[in-house]
Amino acid sequence: MDNDQKWLEAAAAIEQDIIYLKAATADAKRNGIPLRLEQEIIQLNVVLDVYRMNAASGVAFPPPDVLFCNSNVPYDAAKASKATRHGLKASAF
Repeated sequence: MDNDQKWLEAAAAIEQDIIYLKAATADAKRNGIPLRLEQEIIQLNVVLDVYRMNAASGVAFPPPDVLFCNSNVPYDAAKASKATRHGLKASAF
């Protein structure tokens, strides 16, 4: 599988996550349970766009043992945020 296919496969998985979260939100709303997953859906849409752009531009897919952990920083934060390499096997968004 080439890099483009890997990015597109990862994008498809993210897209399924978005569909699931939207369905869960709608179901919870019908039952009167506020889930407040809007921010997570927005973040996953950004990831989806990045993955698709990476596939279109030929960016190399990272090896499985190289993961980046990005902390969420408020939009108005004065300090800069940067990606930090971690030797992890799994990561949460």
